[in-house]
Amino acid sequence: MDKVRLLLTVISIVIIAVPLVGTLLANQGNLLGLIIPPEANEIIDTLSSGGGGSGGPQMEPVGEPQYDPASRTFSQTIQFTNTFPFDITINSMSGNVECVAHGFPLGTITLDEPVSIPKGETKTLTVLGTWTEGAIAHFQTAHADEAMVPAKLVGFTVDVKGIQVQMDQTMEVPNPTYKG
Repeated sequence: MDKVRLLLTVISIVIIAVPLVGTLLANQGNLLGLIIPPEANEIIDTLSSGGGGSGGPQMEPVGEPQYDPASRTFSQTIQFTNTFPFDITINSMSGNVECVAHGFPLGTITLDEPVSIPKGETKTLTVLGTWTEGAIAHFQTAHADEAMVPAKLVGFTVDVKGIQVQMDQTMEVPNPTYKG
């Protein structure tokens, strides 16, 4: 009985160990690739470098942002072209908006709803934002004569295909109080 138990134990170890050792030897040059798929590395590298440019996704604002003074909310429609060689789903975008010149917190932005974009196609997505009460006062006092204000997205997080990438990015936002 002990010989059968020993034989079954050895067979169990071989059944588990041989494929595992074979996989490790086959991928010894890229052990991280066993855990993180190559698409994840491409998404992270592209988004971390600011996207756009050669090989990265293209984002183009469509029209002027819509602003509701009563609720201090705005929305901006963006055309997003997926230049990755695979389909993607943008699950979420969120971050805080800060005035570049003064470091003043202005509000937050989020993605309206998740968007799936097949490779090579362009889809429209809507980014929603909310200005704080302090932001409106800041726009009126510090940027009264500017139609567009340089702003920075702080802690901007993009979730693509379940991969979350956090980055800071500079952009221009419309001054909701500009009367020009």
